Amino acid sequence: PSTPYDYVGLMNTALRCQDPVVVLEHVDLYGSRGPGPVDDLDYCLPVGRARVAREGSDVTVLSYLAMVPKVLAAVERYGEVDAEVIDLRWLDRASIDWDTIEASITKTNQVLIAEQGAIGTSYGGWLADEVHRRFFDHLDAPVWRVTGAEASPSISKVLERAAIAQEDE
Repeated sequence: PSTPYDYVGLMNTALRCQDPVVVLEHVDLYGSRGPGPVDDLDYCLPVGRARVAREGSDVTVLSYLAMVPKVLAAVERYGEVDAEVIDLRWLDRASIDWDTIEASITKTNQVLIAEQGAIGTSYGGWLADEVHRRFFDHLDAPVWRVTGAEASPSISKVLERAAIAQEDE
């Protein structure tokens, strides 16, 4: 999840799912603030539905976890590109929301995958390959990627900053 609201909805759905589920909790989510369900603490998000976090027309940005708020902040901060930002939410191959992704790519004809992880072990490599295969005829350019460095993050704040992609990247 990338927001407190999504955390509740995704966790509730995972707890009700009859299949094995892994919930990835990014440490940056723990200190974040945002709206959450107030009246319905049993709120569930449907399996396999991405969230269009920001409408746009120039490029489709696919992201997940703690990188989604960073992408949104970067789009607002730099403002040179009208980016449509999609929070994938579900990362397993069977639950990727290809319909939402296709609708966006059909509109923008360009894709950027933004993730914090190291380039060599990232999820985005597989995702870029799959986007190329599925939507090649809609793309005006190869899929671009923003990733962390070649090293994993560490406990040192200086080394962590060097390893993880942020707004500036």
